[in-house]
Amino acid sequence: LVEEEADKDTSEDGGSYESLRSLATSMRTYGDLDSALKLLQRCLEMRRARFGEEHVGMASVYNDMGIVLNDMGKHDKAMQMHEKALQINTAKHGSQQHPDTADTYSNIAATHLKKGDDIKALKMYNKSLKMKLATLGEQH
Repeated sequence: LVEEEADKDTSEDGGSYESLRSLATSMRTYGDLDSALKLLQRCLEMRRARFGEEHVGMASVYNDMGIVLNDMGKHDKAMQMHEKALQINTAKHGSQQHPDTADTYSNIAATHLKKGDDIKALKMYNKSLKMKLATLGEQH
């Protein structure tokens, strides 16, 4: 079923994109990381075909792929995905603080932590927290 869904031509259907992304999240939850990554790669292709590489929607897929790659122990590849997401988010939001950018910093921190670099992780977590507090407030 996963391979059938990932292989469908759904480039014009935003609902299919969301369904594939949700299925990828489920596959990750159940530990089927290879299937999750394959579905997310399909999501990435769909977003790229519909909106282009620099669209802010690409950042969320890159972040999701980074999380799965991190779970797979592929921390350097995970970092590359999170850095692409950060590049897109900062290009979209500029120097403004934004919750999406804060989430990406948090993902980068988690990758640093899994790589054993606690100092870099702490710096990124602090950066993420400050940005979230500035954009969402303390009560969120």
